Amino acid sequence: MKRGQILGFGALVLMLAAIVTLVAMGQPWVAGTVATAGLAVNVAIFVTGRHPPTSVQTSDAALPRPVRLPRQELPDGPPPPGAATDK
Repeated sequence: MKRGQILGFGALVLMLAAIVTLVAMGQPWVAGTVATAGLAVNVAIFVTGRHPPTSVQTSDAALPRPVRLPRQELPDGPPPPGAATDK
């Protein structure tokens, strides 16, 4: 067996022990949260595997520039910050 498999198995046994202990202490919601998080982490590890994600290369020219829209006052809205009020 590989070292990672042994450590992964050990982590799963410790997580199961923590879940059983939490249920025995009367904390089923916490145990469920720990179990859900542990399942999500294990699925993520097995789905991603050993292959690192490939990076997507984009050039700076391909990125769109943000469009700046003019400010418009709303008919019944508050005045914009710094605007003079006629009261």
